[in-house]
Order: sequence, then structure tokens, then C-alpha cells
Amino acid sequence: MTDAQSNEAAVAESFFEIRVQGKQVSLRVHPPEGGVRANLTDIQKELRRREIAYRLDTLFDIYKRASNEFEPLANQEITRFDVEVNVVDDWQEARIKVVPPDRGQEKLTPAHIKQALEAAGVQKGINYDVIREILMEQKAVEDVVVARGHPKQDGREGVIELVHPPSEGVFVEHNRADYRELNLINNVVEGDLIARITHPTAGKDGFDVRARVLKSRPGKRARFKLGRNVRLNEDGTELFAAKAGYVVRRGDKLSVENILDLPNVDSETGNIRFHGVVRVRGQVEDAFILEAEKGIDVGGTVGKATVRCKGDIHIRGGAFGAVLECEGNLYARFLSECTVKCSGDVIVDEYVLHSQVAAKRTVKVTREPKGFITGGHIKAGTEIWSPNVGSDVSEVATALEVGAGVSVRKRYEALQERIDSNLAAFDGLRKNLAFLQHQRETEGPMDSHKRDIYERMVASGQKLIDELQRQGPLHHDMLHALAEPEEDTGMVLISQQVNAGTTVQVQTSKVNLKDPLESCAFLLVGGALKAMPYAQAIRLHKQQQAQRAHTTP
Repeated sequence: MTDAQSNEAAVAESFFEIRVQGKQVSLRVHPPEGGVRANLTDIQKELRRREIAYRLDTLFDIYKRASNEFEPLANQEITRFDVEVNVVDDWQEARIKVVPPDRGQEKLTPAHIKQALEAAGVQKGINYDVIREILMEQKAVEDVVVARGHPKQDGREGVIELVHPPSEGVFVEHNRADYRELNLINNVVEGDLIARITHPTAGKDGFDVRARVLKSRPGKRARFKLGRNVRLNEDGTELFAAKAGYVVRRGDKLSVENILDLPNVDSETGNIRFHGVVRVRGQVEDAFILEAEKGIDVGGTVGKATVRCKGDIHIRGGAFGAVLECEGNLYARFLSECTVKCSGDVIVDEYVLHSQVAAKRTVKVTREPKGFITGGHIKAGTEIWSPNVGSDVSEVATALEVGAGVSVRKRYEALQERIDSNLAAFDGLRKNLAFLQHQRETEGPMDSHKRDIYERMVASGQKLIDELQRQGPLHHDMLHALAEPEEDTGMVLISQQVNAGTTVQVQTSKVNLKDPLESCAFLLVGGALKAMPYAQAIRLHKQQQAQRAHTTP
């Protein structure tokens, strides 16, 4: 055969395919192309070579149709192992199917499997343990994974992450967040680490079962620009504040601003937390939080918001339904339905209405003669001052409480609760230890597990005893301070009128007024609660202040 004849035969053979799946033999005949079509004799030769029995008329029908589809040609009895390997679409997995012969003693050999793998194009990621198991068992196998590729691993993107918790950060993904928690303020001082920058990685290439390399994509650098008062370290992995202030992100730019001046605290700003002074020119709206370390100055009003400060709070427009906490002094035009906790003085210009106020030192309403305290519970460590108290047109209850006992009582109650808890825990340990001791006396030495439990119980019991011994003297001192104050401290001063229905308590002594009184004061004299004229009480108050100043070292 000449080269030309050989090429012509190869072309002709490419126009048909024979497929054997189990017992089913299928034939696909391609349509003629360029005047060349499959050769019927070539098909018959291939069928004889494979020892496939068939009906000639069925072969002629398929050949004439040349439908380019696999069509059933014959069913044959399997006399040898049939091995088929199929690969999934992404070439990451190959599965093997083995059909044993119907008759005969042929053995499945590595050559069978190797030929099937090669026919499917599988070259890499082959699981030879699976192949060895198949060869040992010499049984039918249905759809078992025989090879796996390794997916590519794209490089990690470069990221920039805050050092501080997200609630104090400024990095708002896609500029969308809870409208109250916008994370706009991030407090820093000079030299503080603002953020860490992780460089991108290169990625790791993978492969498929054809041994083709799957190229990975390297990660991209984190996007950011340096704004004012921010510096980058030498290796580009950390951002530092060059000045004290708060961190701001505008687009990709990071900067540190050292002045915080806001028009309002609302949905535009979100909650504010800052370590310096915050000045709000307008309002603090309902449901928002404003926190600062050095001071807070609000030019307008505060709604049903939470305002906390380690310094002083000034509310020039007054507060409606707010929660106010400060470690310095609180100054406000008025307080209406507020909850106040203050470590210094609470100074109010116009009135305190239906509020819960606790001050470590003084609560004072300054406006004469119209200022007033009506409703609620007002506690002060030393003094309460107000032109008017209570109401002459309603039965609203007003309670005033002053004296050392105010600050001690809460700590005493918390200590008592802790002592009761420790005593209950100790009693439980004591009973368990007694039970284990009885077992040891009646049953002999404990095993290692019980001995370990016993020793842990003994250690816990000793710990409780030590804590109770520390709590005892403190409990005694607090109880003494509540029951028998060393000096007559605490005073309520009312320059105009106190109305009926008002409760006044100085330390542990209390009186509920049945009738209104004018220009009076309440204080302890010789351990008893007394009411005296306002002018007399002012003179006594000045004398006490002078004595304290004289005796203070």
C-alpha cells in the first residue's frame, strides 16, 4: 500500500466509531465529508478484530443512515474484563467502571486499567491504592474515583485591618452600615498603631487529571492612600498615627483628624465615641450614643439618647428622656424624664422633672424663684438644692435622698449578695467533703480520680474561706456606716416651697411630708432628722464648710 492509500484508509476509518459498554455494542457512522465516507469493509474488519458478533442487516441500516449518533448494533456475551474510565467536565476527577466477563477465566491485569486510563487521557493524580484494591478483588466496580486533580489556589488579596475593635473603627464596607453604628470615630494618640496591612500572596498552581497546569491568579494589593497625620512603616505593613485625634476614611484615603466638631449626632454621624472633647452645635437625637473622655458640650438639646463622659457634660438646651453618665460634673438647662449618674455635681438651671438622678456630691436647681424638682427620685452624696420641690396640683411622688448612706448602700447590697453566694457554695462543698470522708473511712483509700476531686474541693473551700475573711471587715464597716454615721452629713435646702407628698431622706432617717412647707431645710442634728428655716440652715451650712476647710490638712 502506498503512502497515499494509507492516508486515505486512515481518513476513512475516522468516519466511524465503535463503542462497547458492558454487553451493549454501539456504532456511530459519520456523514460523508468532502466526498469521503466510512468504508463498510473497514467497519467489518474492526468488528471481526474485536470478536463482536452482529447482524449484517442491522449494520447495513446504520451504515446507510450515517446519522452521526451512536446506535445499538449488537449485544454480546462478555468474555473478558471490560474497563471504562470516565472524566468529569472540569477534568478534576476520573471514575472507573469494571465489568467482569460472563464466562471464561480471564484475570483483570494492570494493563487493562492502564489502557483504560490512557484511552481517557488520565495521566496525573491517579490513586494507585484504589487500583491495587480493584486488582486484588477481581470484582465488578461501579463508578469509583480513580484519579483526582488539584484545584488552583488563587492568591489571597492584600487586606488592611483595624487594630481596634470594629465598633470603634472607621472602615465601613461599601459605605453601608447600621445607621447608628457608622464607625466614624476611631480614637488614637500619636504613635498608635492604626491598622495592619497584609501583603497579597502569589497563589498556587493546580493541575487536572490530564496533567495540565491550572495557572493561579495572584492577589491584589490592599487599596489605600495616606492622608494627613498618618505614616507608614518601612516594610509597608503597619499604619501609625502621627498626631492624636480620630481616624477618618474618605474613599481609599486614611487620615487622623484632631478636632471633633459636629453639627448634630444623628443618622449622618451615627454613634460617636471619642477620647477627646466633642462639641455638638445642634442636637443629639433619639436612640443615639455619644461618648467622650475629656468633655462633651451640646449647644442644643439631647433626646432619648445615651451620653457618657469621663469629664464634664454641658447641655445648653436641656435633655428629654436621656441617659446621662459622667465622672465629672453635669450642667444642663433642664432635665425631663432623664436617668442621671454623676460622680460630681449635677447643676440644672430651670427644673428636674420626673427624673432619676444620682450624684456623688450635689444636685442643685439654680433658677430663683421658679426653679423646681418634681417627680422622680433624686439622690446626692452631700446636698440637694432647689427653689421648689414636688407639686401642688398633682399627686406625683417626689423623693429626695442625701447622705453618706446613699453611696454606701449599693456597695453594701452587692457585697451582701456576694457573701450569701460564697456561704451557699461553702456549705455545698462542706457536705460533699463530709460524704467523701465518710466513704474513705468505710470503704478504704480513695482511687486516684476521687482523690483528685477531694483535693480540688479542699482547695476551693480554702479559697472561699479566704474571700469570706476578707469580706467580713468590709461588711462590718459598711453596716456601721449605714446604721451609725460618724457625723451629721447631708442636707436638703428648699428656698421657696416643698409640697405635700414629698419624701425626704437624710442618711437613714426619712420623713414623708403631709403638708407643704416654705423656705426650709432638712438635716441631721444629733443623729435626728430636723426641719429648720432656710436662712438658718444656710448659716449652718457655711459654718460646716468653714470647719471642714480648717480641719482639712
